[in-house]
Amino acid sequence: MSLTREQILNIQDIEIKSIDVPGWNDSVYIRKLTRGQQDEYAKRRFAKTTIKNLGGQQQEVENDISLFGHDAWLVVQGCCDEEGKRLFTNSDVAKLNEKSGEAIGFIALKIVEYSGMKEDVEEIEKLKN
Repeated sequence: MSLTREQILNIQDIEIKSIDVPGWNDSVYIRKLTRGQQDEYAKRRFAKTTIKNLGGQQQEVENDISLFGHDAWLVVQGCCDEEGKRLFTNSDVAKLNEKSGEAIGFIALKIVEYSGMKEDVEEIEKLKN
């Protein structure tokens, strides 16, 4: 017997775990990213944007957001309390960007790894170079 639509939609499959953060001498909870969050991360980090220049021709350019800001965004999406509820809102990205780059980068990497995305990110990085 296979799962029904209702059963699939009601499965609580976003796991959480505690990680120790270097430099903070304490731990935080992180959660796996949802499929939508994974897609948004990939778009933010690796997407290209097509724009029309003044001459009317289309030109592909790097998406500005792919150049910076994704680590703090990941922390906003993936840091949670012990019940899995997000700690931060999107408006907290700027404040998190003022924190230790080592700590925020570490947490972001752990969220990517925990979400099963490390190999995807490495493969896209290879294709970009």
